[in-house]
Amino acid sequence: MKFEWCGLLTLLIVAPLAAFQAGASKKDITPSLDRPVFIAGFGNNRTATEIHDPIWVRCLAINDGETNVAFVGVDLIGLFYEPDVIAIRQRVQQLTKKPVSVLIASTHNHQGPDTLGLWGPTPFQTGRDEKYMAWLREQIAQCVIEALDKMEPATLIFSKDDRKELSDLQLDSRLPHVKDHTLYVLQAVNRKTGKTIGTLVNWANHPEVLGSQNRQITSDFCWALYERLEELLGGVAVFWNGAIGGLITPLGEEVKVYDPVTGQPAPEASFRKAELIGKFVAEVAAEAVKGKQAVKLEKGSLRVLLRPVFIPLQNPLFRIAAGTGVLKRATYTKGKLDDRVGEVKLQRDGVTVTAKAILGEDIRSEVGVVAIYGDADRKPVALFLLIPGEIYPELVYGNITRYPGADFPDAPIEPVLMDYARKTGARFIFVVGLANDEIGYIIPQCEWDEQPPWLNNAPERPYGEVNSIGWKAARIVNEGIVALLKALR
Repeated sequence: MKFEWCGLLTLLIVAPLAAFQAGASKKDITPSLDRPVFIAGFGNNRTATEIHDPIWVRCLAINDGETNVAFVGVDLIGLFYEPDVIAIRQRVQQLTKKPVSVLIASTHNHQGPDTLGLWGPTPFQTGRDEKYMAWLREQIAQCVIEALDKMEPATLIFSKDDRKELSDLQLDSRLPHVKDHTLYVLQAVNRKTGKTIGTLVNWANHPEVLGSQNRQITSDFCWALYERLEELLGGVAVFWNGAIGGLITPLGEEVKVYDPVTGQPAPEASFRKAELIGKFVAEVAAEAVKGKQAVKLEKGSLRVLLRPVFIPLQNPLFRIAAGTGVLKRATYTKGKLDDRVGEVKLQRDGVTVTAKAILGEDIRSEVGVVAIYGDADRKPVALFLLIPGEIYPELVYGNITRYPGADFPDAPIEPVLMDYARKTGARFIFVVGLANDEIGYIIPQCEWDEQPPWLNNAPERPYGEVNSIGWKAARIVNEGIVALLKALR
């Protein structure tokens, strides 16, 4: 195996075709409640009172004869590329001499610990427990090592399902109404026995069924997905989320999930509703890998392309959070570390406030693409687009729309990811949100709206912008991924 360097772009060259191997592992990463645990998502000071079900790190590792790729899922609101993902990768390489690409995607669970810092006692106090974070990073690294140690000869099975019932579980709460309800599956089975090693499910939906009033630690609908899928197929189940910006959610009375026991819709914000969603998704995935669309690979090769990107930190609230220590993340100016703190003026709704804020201009993140090839294939059988946040679906699938009231009505349209991904000829395209980072919502510039009049003459300001790094992120992320897709060809 050799590497080619092209500026900031690192290319992992396709290895000679070899038999695949795979291993899987999972570890409990539930925080102890012997001290306050602030639950991430919705609002501040939502502390955990008990544990309903464990939250997990789960890993499916694949080897093509030379290179290992670890597909890691964590039941968390998100992890920062820096310091968290970089530190985990470094720890893995300390523990093994094997070359391994560690790819970590958060489920964006709204019922787990605050791993970003934004949901502490107040907006000016962090909810991130650094003692827990150090332990968490070690657990994730150990999970990867265990998966690598369990490698066995494997057949890879790819499949998908786009039945309407999956779409019925997704509420798109912001115009334009764009979503992809397709569920993609990667299963690894022992080549001789057919026994499942691990199964990765990729589908787009916020794990926030339990809503803002829940105070029990849980992985939301993921817990039922894991349990049911492992019951049906065996092995280790992993969940990777998709393009969930905009906002794709199962929360709300509009998403009705009928309980077969009662014949009535499951109660809103209930564990029963979460359970029914998770079980249904698992059953669809289990059926898909046995269906007509399934493709099996015994030999092939892996190609991993990762590219660091610098993204302007435009959000003034995030700047203040970084300046006051609420957010623990490095900032840069012209590519160099810049941790200076100074006074800035923030104007919102006609009121000007002076606050302490970080002066660094950018944060460092990463975009990526993984391609899996089969016997003598020039085109990838499967493609994974690694997106470092909650991307609005129209940036992936198209239909970016200009609305009255937008702040940048004449902004150029960003490249649409699927326009380029499909050109690779891949049969299965996994869109992976919150991959190796969480930079917040990734919003088309021409749909950006921080100033009145509000988008499409709405009576209230849209939600996404307050939790976005800024309007420049979309172009940087999409152009970075497009460059990697072009490098594949």
